Amino acid sequence: MPTLIVKTENEKAAKLLLAFLSNLRLVKSITRVKDKTGVVSEPEGEYNWTNPSRPATDEEIDKMLDECETGAGVSSKEARRQTMKYLKEWERKRKK
Repeated sequence: MPTLIVKTENEKAAKLLLAFLSNLRLVKSITRVKDKTGVVSEPEGEYNWTNPSRPATDEEIDKMLDECETGAGVSSKEARRQTMKYLKEWERKRKK
């Protein structure tokens, strides 16, 4: 039987999740294990902006802003043209 280990941000979140999961038919049993340290662990790899497990540092925020400012930009006209192209392609495939 598969086993999942879920870590939450705080005690309140843990209680809410536990109450939710206990009402699901798919869940066979729930065992609560208290974390000894209570500290959120650092991510193993480079910081992931799309799924952070900790608040970003000032250096990481500055790096992100620099990348936004120096990255390739798209004008609103170009974005609209590209979006319309994708929509027409999607409609064409949908009608098949």
